[in-house]
Amino acid sequence: VCKIFLGVFCTFITLDSVNSRVPGEFIQPETSLSNHQLRHDKTTLDMILDAGYPAEKHEVVTEDCYILNLHRIPGDGKVVFLQHGLIDSSAAWVIAGPDHGGLAFRLADAGYDVWMGNYRGNTYSRQHCTLDPDNDQEFWKFSWDEMAHYDLPAELEFVLGHTGKEKLFYIGHSMGSTTFFVMNSLNQTWAQRVELATFLAPVAYVDHMASPIAYIAPFAFAVDWVAENLGFGEFGLSDWLSNLLASLFCDNSWLEGICENVVFLLTGYDEKQMNDTMLPTIVQHLPAGTSTFTVLHYAQEVNQKDFVGFDWGSEEMNMAHHGQPKPPKYHLEDVNTQIALYWGDNDWLAQAEDLMKIVMKCQDVIYENYQVPWEGWNHLDFMYAIDVDKYINIPLIDMLNNFGK
Repeated sequence: VCKIFLGVFCTFITLDSVNSRVPGEFIQPETSLSNHQLRHDKTTLDMILDAGYPAEKHEVVTEDCYILNLHRIPGDGKVVFLQHGLIDSSAAWVIAGPDHGGLAFRLADAGYDVWMGNYRGNTYSRQHCTLDPDNDQEFWKFSWDEMAHYDLPAELEFVLGHTGKEKLFYIGHSMGSTTFFVMNSLNQTWAQRVELATFLAPVAYVDHMASPIAYIAPFAFAVDWVAENLGFGEFGLSDWLSNLLASLFCDNSWLEGICENVVFLLTGYDEKQMNDTMLPTIVQHLPAGTSTFTVLHYAQEVNQKDFVGFDWGSEEMNMAHHGQPKPPKYHLEDVNTQIALYWGDNDWLAQAEDLMKIVMKCQDVIYENYQVPWEGWNHLDFMYAIDVDKYINIPLIDMLNNFGK
């Protein structure tokens, strides 16, 4: 079926439920998934259906013609929109399944209408009206600026239009927080449509970033180096750089396979909270794809020590992307949606010193500031930790249930 909603093209497929769930309850399955079942590369839709939940797929075309896929676990309650982080996808919210704390399933069990976005360039959003991601470098000329300007507004507008709801809850991990900060700072009407924006591992300023992305920062404007080691299309480390980072940041305690995965190399690892039986599936889905410029954007911010747009290297290119010769500065003081901050003490991308800048600039709209009470909590623990229910899902859903009461 093809429709036009609020100027956004969309198609959707509804898939029947395998069995029913009772809204408002955390359902424990009768049997756990075996290790064999955990080792898979199933799509987000297949993981939802296999878990016994109804699933939908929706297609949204942005103003600049990127074709994005949204996934949904339909429910009768309030809308919750989940937006993934850097080099990730909607799969992040369901990989853990209903028995290991997948947030999408926990929200569905609590009665919410759960939607999951996919930013341009990942495995579910590698389409464009005219450009071929495998053959056209032009497809990959974007950073998280474009995600904030085009992708996120299109996704949220579609969801509100499709459901007929006036407001929704937003949950963004990592880059999902970065893009919301930008979108809302530029358009304050979002405060009227987003009741509460919850950020897991919030990232805006990255002055103190401990991730190896900071080591790329000195080369962020070196065209030849970037082309040789990162590529100018889809992001991927060269073997030389990957091996170098592994030698610098991995240690003997890291499980086999982690040091070979670029996402773990960039975000770090929490040994005590890592579910090692889930690890083979996690690495099957990560990295999910993005542009080199998206990663470089954070590297540039390390150099500039500010929350700014991507510098495309020339006034002409900046004009094409930003409508001005220099990248814009984004002002967190202009964010007017109520926000909740969830953060850990061992997050390579979201360091406490940088988080304090967010707190200071957004202090008038902070609804909750929650430090995970676990020493060593890492960037990916928000989705995959053994104790994710105890430290994230239960307090988060309790917060949503009681919001506004």
